[in-house]
Amino acid sequence: MAKNNGKQFELLVKVIYEEIIAQDSVESVEVKHDVSLLGKSGQEHQIDVYWSFKIGGEIMQVAIECKDYKSAVSVGRIRDFWGALDDIGNIKGIFVTTKGYQSGAITFAEHHKIALKTVQEPTEAELNPEGVIQEILVNGSLFGIYNSKVMPKFDLAWIVENTALKEGDPFSLRGRNDQIKIMDSNFEVLGTILDYENRLPRSPENSNDLKYRFEFSDGYLFAPESFEKPLKIEHIDFTYDTFTHQMHSAMNLKLTADAVLKDITTGEAFLYNKSAANSSI
Repeated sequence: MAKNNGKQFELLVKVIYEEIIAQDSVESVEVKHDVSLLGKSGQEHQIDVYWSFKIGGEIMQVAIECKDYKSAVSVGRIRDFWGALDDIGNIKGIFVTTKGYQSGAITFAEHHKIALKTVQEPTEAELNPEGVIQEILVNGSLFGIYNSKVMPKFDLAWIVENTALKEGDPFSLRGRNDQIKIMDSNFEVLGTILDYENRLPRSPENSNDLKYRFEFSDGYLFAPESFEKPLKIEHIDFTYDTFTHQMHSAMNLKLTADAVLKDITTGEAFLYNKSAANSSI
């Protein structure tokens, strides 16, 4: 996390909370920077980061004080922030800094229900906790086919009896293997030529001119680009080659983040990735 001046730190906190709110699926909430709110005393209070939303008929407000200090925040700073919150009224306060808080500041904040957060560079332990799988290795073999040729055996007696084709008439079989279908007499599709190719045995491995036959007692081949109606078939013969491909891959599951927002009391942490930040930061 690069060093920020005061405004940059405020904008960083703003986009972190924009991402948190987006992940919580809270709709129609605009996180604003550098907002002035009028207190009951008539005093204007400058709020670094602010948002509000309506729930159950009530307006809920959140104010964040951002301080990029070189040392731990003192109780006086928290007391000043609480004074502004008390004057505004009906508002939740969050204090965010970089170096932590003095013990008196923590005690005072807990009493007045002010959330204390820090934004720092994430540690390796926060990014990748002990016991969490950080890498998956995949080793295996892919068994495939290529150079596939298909030869259907038509029921010539049925074709002569049920179509205008006569024995010896030429016709061609055209179409993609995922378009040519095999169906039964009820026109239920049994599969495409591609489906049957995928069912071909992959063994023996790395072999040529393998042969396999699919028999059909009630099968009809339909090629929309070749003929108007399905033609009865007896079987389909495939000739094909097989190959084996060895696979070795690694999947890195380690997390990356530019900053971590951590709650001082609960220890709850939110990892922030800069890719979601405003380009002006």
